[in-house]
Amino acid sequence: MNARSVRLAVSLAAVFFAGIAVSTASADGPKPCARTPETAQVKEACAKGGQDAAKKMMKAMVDKAKAAGNEIKCNACHENLKTYELTKNGMADFKKMI
Repeated sequence: MNARSVRLAVSLAAVFFAGIAVSTASADGPKPCARTPETAQVKEACAKGGQDAAKKMMKAMVDKAKAAGNEIKCNACHENLKTYELTKNGMADFKKMI
């Protein structure tokens, strides 16, 4: 093997092991909340279990609202369900449910 092949092999190995390290690090704990929490309830859920806990709490609120006869969906408050950006009235509508 020449020096160039060795450098290439070492570089590829470094990238491979760096990828494993990153994926292992993210698997160690809950995925953090996508947005900075604006209410105590969401802040508490994010602190306890990250994004999954916040989603679970909000889904429970939506289920409670539906049981009370209100037809509501996630996109009523969230403009984007990947970044969880709020609609113009999202926070006001959310506060009515809590």
